[in-house]
Amino acid sequence: MHSSLKSSRWTVLVGAVVIALMAAVPATAATTTQTLDLTDQDGVGTYSEDGVRITRKNNGLSIRVTMPVPQPNTYVYPDEIPTPSASPEVFTGWVFIFNNPAGCAGGAGNCGVADVTGANPGELGIYNFAGHATGAGGNLVLTGQIEVGQTAGGPPFLPAVDLYNTQTSEVHVAVAPHGQLDPAQLPGQQRTPAGTPACGCWWLALFDPPA
Repeated sequence: MHSSLKSSRWTVLVGAVVIALMAAVPATAATTTQTLDLTDQDGVGTYSEDGVRITRKNNGLSIRVTMPVPQPNTYVYPDEIPTPSASPEVFTGWVFIFNNPAGCAGGAGNCGVADVTGANPGELGIYNFAGHATGAGGNLVLTGQIEVGQTAGGPPFLPAVDLYNTQTSEVHVAVAPHGQLDPAQLPGQQRTPAGTPACGCWWLALFDPPA
């Protein structure tokens, strides 16, 4: 009887400790994953089915792009890139994050070039999340993570806004071609912008805020 009572008290004590420890552990961060096709450079057709995945967490945003490596000189290059090109070629990944999509002219789900103005109503921040050189054939995989508060870039006239809204931001992912690898230009060739939103030379995926 005495032993049973001690055992019962020990069980209660252990249970209380477990509950206290659980209460001390922060709640798991909300995680939302979205997947879209990567469009052709015209922004209409599909180039890579389910080729782009973003994962939204409270502390940041991760991006993964998987796409077939295009053959040199079979697609559109930015005007500033010398052509003809040859393998291996360089490709970079960019993410345009509208922290306040409700501020865009067309509202959430409709942010675009018209909202890239000096006033920056959509609170846009731009990040280079990856850059790789690769030979033709096979798949190109670009991955990266943007942390909350990480310094954002943008056009010189734009007061870029650092990422603060991971869960309901509008996220545009772009892959830009840089032509033939030039070792003399590394690492800059894998980190600098190429083309513009109007060049028709980016592969794209435009993620609306989650429903």
